[in-house]
Amino acid sequence: MSSRRKKKSAPARRAPASPAGGRAAVETAAAPAEAAAAEASSSATADAPAARERVPRARRLPWALAALAYAGFVISAYLTIVHFRGYVSPCYVVQGCETVQTSKYSVILGVPVALAGAVYFGLLFYLTVGLLRSSALWLVRAFKVLSFLGALAAIPLFLLQAIVLRAFCSYCLATEVLMLAIWVLGFLLAAGQSAPEQRGEPLEAGAGAE
Repeated sequence: MSSRRKKKSAPARRAPASPAGGRAAVETAAAPAEAAAAEASSSATADAPAARERVPRARRLPWALAALAYAGFVISAYLTIVHFRGYVSPCYVVQGCETVQTSKYSVILGVPVALAGAVYFGLLFYLTVGLLRSSALWLVRAFKVLSFLGALAAIPLFLLQAIVLRAFCSYCLATEVLMLAIWVLGFLLAAGQSAPEQRGEPLEAGAGAE
């Protein structure tokens, strides 16, 4: 019997994985997620200042509208007092205040046009005070409708002075310019009030990222 014995080969032993290699694999797998999160955070942080700038602009606009409405109310109230006291206010820029204020067109259906203007600007001022505290949809729509009616009234009033009376009243022109300015700014008011609400989530994300 041969003394040679076949030696059984020992099974190959696998080298244990090094901890450093495992960590490197985990870090490599997590790198894309961290990069995406960092990019999203940086973009939100970059958009946050622009969103913060839009919010104060939307808040300043009602103040400007309130100032214009108050100015129109003061002028109209002054013309109403002048009308009931029976004297004519002097003109400073144009000529024809007496012609306009004493014409038959200064009273419509027994109501002085100046008094109607005072009521109109008073309502506008009341609505702008409400806009300073809230941007409710019904409030914005009511302001836009009222300002549109004022713009419609300003055009025939100006044409009446230019074509029929051929005389201009500086106070009347001032109120007409205010009506048109308030109507135009009314469009910016609707856009400025809706912008912060539509972009509320990015603004909050930017604040959280900081």
